[in-house]
Amino acid sequence: MPVEPLRRALPLRDRIHEHMRAAILSGELAAGTPVVEADLALRFGASRTPVREALRRLESEGLLQPRGQRGSVVRALDPDEVDCVFEIREALESLAARRAARSISAAALDELRAHVAGMRAALDDPHAMERSDTAFHDTILASAGGERLRKMLGDVHEELILNRLLSLTATDRRRETIAEHEAILVALAAHDEEAAARLSAAHIAAARAAVRDVSRRRSAP
Repeated sequence: MPVEPLRRALPLRDRIHEHMRAAILSGELAAGTPVVEADLALRFGASRTPVREALRRLESEGLLQPRGQRGSVVRALDPDEVDCVFEIREALESLAARRAARSISAAALDELRAHVAGMRAALDDPHAMERSDTAFHDTILASAGGERLRKMLGDVHEELILNRLLSLTATDRRRETIAEHEAILVALAAHDEEAAARLSAAHIAAARAAVRDVSRRRSAP
């Protein structure tokens, strides 16, 4: 695996995490590829502590699967699992949007507009766009209220980090995502519960279709 320069502005563990994450999402590190802590420490010229911290974070994001003393491997996508988690997210995001539309504040709407602007600015950077995308949905969730909903959807978001990034792989899909978020924002600003719920569900369904497409292309001979 070639080692690209690490961004100096970040702590070493974050730089290693960022590099490994990009390699996994780009397909440079294919599913099933072994990832060994000692080997990475040697490649990056780092001690094993920041490498270990970076790998634990990748495991928590679902990008790596731990194999005990044998290190980790790049996690393969299970189509049935992906579908199930996306269906759960579709239902929960729809509920969150419906609840948020009832009483969302002007300040929260301004936050959502700023996140959409961030997505437009990051059109050519799927990683930066994913961060703005996450912030957009987190703002809706905060406006929805309900601690149990927040906990349930937060757990689903953690499981879908890899899939959310995969869904933003194609530039066309990133453009569609921006348009979908803009439509959701309009519905929320109008306090239209039905439209907000419907558009949120359609947005998640489109993301799931995009992940399926990327997975199919990557697994093709």
